[in-house]
Amino acid sequence: MRLTAGGRRLAAAALVQSLGIGLFMASSMAYFTRQVDLSANQVGSGLALAGVVALAISLLGGVLADRYGARRVLAAVYLGRGVCCAAYVLVTDFWQFMVVTLCAVACDRAGPPVLQALVAVAVPERQERTRLLAVVNVVRNCGLGVGAMAAGVALASDTQTAYRVTLIAIGLAFLGGAVLVLRVPELAAPSKAAGAAQEDAAERSARGRVLPDARYLTLTGLNFLLFFFDTMLLVAMPVWILEHTDAPRATVSVLFALNTVLVVVLQIPVSKLASSQRRTTRMLTWTGAVLAVSSLCFAASGSVGGGPAVAWLAAAVVTLSLAEVIANSAVWDLSIALAPEEQRGRYLSVFNLSVAGQRVLGPVMVTGLLLGSGSLGWVVAAAVLVVAGLAAERVARAAGERMRTAVPVDA
Repeated sequence: MRLTAGGRRLAAAALVQSLGIGLFMASSMAYFTRQVDLSANQVGSGLALAGVVALAISLLGGVLADRYGARRVLAAVYLGRGVCCAAYVLVTDFWQFMVVTLCAVACDRAGPPVLQALVAVAVPERQERTRLLAVVNVVRNCGLGVGAMAAGVALASDTQTAYRVTLIAIGLAFLGGAVLVLRVPELAAPSKAAGAAQEDAAERSARGRVLPDARYLTLTGLNFLLFFFDTMLLVAMPVWILEHTDAPRATVSVLFALNTVLVVVLQIPVSKLASSQRRTTRMLTWTGAVLAVSSLCFAASGSVGGGPAVAWLAAAVVTLSLAEVIANSAVWDLSIALAPEEQRGRYLSVFNLSVAGQRVLGPVMVTGLLLGSGSLGWVVAAAVLVVAGLAAERVARAAGERMRTAVPVDA
């Protein structure tokens, strides 16, 4: 697809900052444990605690985006992440690590909804917004992989100087992303007619509302379940393979690579399916159904051995990856389209809690409920996901009909 100048800059910013994230993800644990002398448990517990606290702080990003503009806020978020990465060079104990990590994770959580808000004002056409977000997602995945490989230089040297140079490089990557974001043009909002000052009571009520409306909140809760593909891949899949199947251990890394390739290849073509309100809402049902198929494939892999187990696991990851790109395309579109323009940043920040919450609570649900029940857990999960997809479609369709009475949702 051909991108506008603003779209190209957003994609370039995503690439630059994802290179930094890839570098950080691959090298940070070694730096904290080998150079700062923190234990692995301290690093893990610090990240978990920061993630929980940052859930509430991240809502501030949407509020600021509505007040000061998404472009300025997103640039500030990228700059903040860069400063935090550079600040890790000065960390010498656990509490310093906690302070910097809390700031870094808060910026990380605030970024995605503000990016969506910026795309919404930089790209006027609805379908093009979804495709641009698909391009950004693909570019981000590629950048993460390249950044992770580049971190091998620091890991091979294993010296404090190498790690510190890497952290400074990560900070500069985020700074470059901030500069690119500031060059993205924001389209001016349509001017209102002279009589628009006399807005009706419903509009005044919506503008003064602290939380999104009930339908949007319900869709947010259902998306928490539909985003289960993330936890299935990152937590459930490796634990299931290593503890509940006879598949070779190397299967884990192969299937991670398979997922990455499929998302890169499929995300942009699948995003084109979000071509109308009805089709996009229907994609929520598809997400639940395809995730259910993936769950049943995981369950089947636990009852066979050798090659058949690997085949079922491969089928599970293929369907899981398909569900991921379908869900991404649908929720990118709907979360923007169903949010009032005046409160778009706030709505998107609340919606993003379903994603951030899944990353915090999902591992607990997987280890405590799903995997502890064996194959039966996967079957129950499949049923829950089908119901969640059907319910999400109905809620999104009702929300769209309600908005259409005031402003065409496909506008």
